[in-house]
Amino acid sequence: RLEGKRSLGRLGLIVHATAGYIDPAFDGHITLELSNVANLPIRLYPGMKVGQISFFQLSTPADRPYGHPELGSKYKGQDAPTASRMHLNFPREDAGGTGGA
Repeated sequence: RLEGKRSLGRLGLIVHATAGYIDPAFDGHITLELSNVANLPIRLYPGMKVGQISFFQLSTPADRPYGHPELGSKYKGQDAPTASRMHLNFPREDAGGTGGA
């Protein structure tokens, strides 16, 4: 689980507002989402601590870990910044397309 640092949060920096949990068996680079909701810029420096990650030990193996065929895991093995693949949640019925409304 990834959480932001409280002092930066008080300045308006949000760390991982949408995806703070990392699924069991995830394999790849974790995406760090940063949002400034303040009216002023927030300066970040190399090496600055902006968040903290905690790990939880499962009492049993996950029934359907990340990457399981039933889950439709879209980011397994990502090794660089990766754009959203949300469009994969909506399969196209007509791959040829007619361009009509």
